[in-house]
Amino acid sequence: MFSRLTRTMRSTLTRVSMVAALAACLSSSAQAGLITFAPQGSGTTYTTSGFGFGGSNALAVSAVPLSVGSTFTLYYQSHLTSLVGVNSVAGLNSTFQITEVAVLQERVTSLAPNGAGGTTATFALVPGAGNLVNIYENNAVVFNDSTGTGFTAGTVIMSLNPTSFTLSQFATSSATTTFNTSGLPGNNSGTGTAVVGTGSTGINLGVTSSNSSFFITQPLVSSVFNSNLASAFDTVAPSTAFTNPITSATVTPNIGAINGLSGPDIQLQVSGITQSFNTAVVPEPASVAMTLLGFAGVGAGSFIARRRKAQA
Repeated sequence: MFSRLTRTMRSTLTRVSMVAALAACLSSSAQAGLITFAPQGSGTTYTTSGFGFGGSNALAVSAVPLSVGSTFTLYYQSHLTSLVGVNSVAGLNSTFQITEVAVLQERVTSLAPNGAGGTTATFALVPGAGNLVNIYENNAVVFNDSTGTGFTAGTVIMSLNPTSFTLSQFATSSATTTFNTSGLPGNNSGTGTAVVGTGSTGINLGVTSSNSSFFITQPLVSSVFNSNLASAFDTVAPSTAFTNPITSATVTPNIGAINGLSGPDIQLQVSGITQSFNTAVVPEPASVAMTLLGFAGVGAGSFIARRRKAQA
């Protein structure tokens, strides 16, 4: 009886292993590569490995002073300037715009003195419903970095859920500099001074929806976003307002006398922005067929072994 029970358990485990292996074979995986994109949802399409966004703005609300374990909300807004690997996109930022707006919940994970007389901080994403990234297309150019308006105009063509940071850090020094040397009007809520600070952010995002009229390549399952940060503005105007893409509420910066020091908010110039997209890869039919043949061989071998044992 014990021998029969053992054989039954082995047979059951074999079948479970076969099913698990088949599921693994049939499941999709993510792969970075080229995608086909139609910037206006019809007409000309482009093959690209990702998006390039222009210099832009971020605002960390209630982030100053930083302390390990503290949390804050970060807002971000930018506009598309290029498709990676494409010389030019007809009409982009002259007859139509593509913009990106985000809200992230972050937590300070470490804070340490550095050799510049300031501190280096690292951050983690706080998961939950308070995180969202939307990409919009609008058939007119209405975004304005100075006022911070027009970034949520038009149609949402992709929504993404931030899942984790690949890297997120910011380092300050003991030095200060002019807050805005871009020559463009913008947020003047402070005295025009900022702590010298730089950082970088990398974010993994899951694609929750993508409009197939724009993103011709389907399905897109995930994305990777990378950027550089600075507490002083030299290439773009510091926006006087931000928009929460979840609630549509307007958020006004309050950076105090010295951006990055007096708070409670810190406003950041964002540059070097790139974003790539990952497609779902389904195994080729030949691979599935070979796997099934392998399963058949295992099953046949098991049957023959049991038959011989019974005859003996």
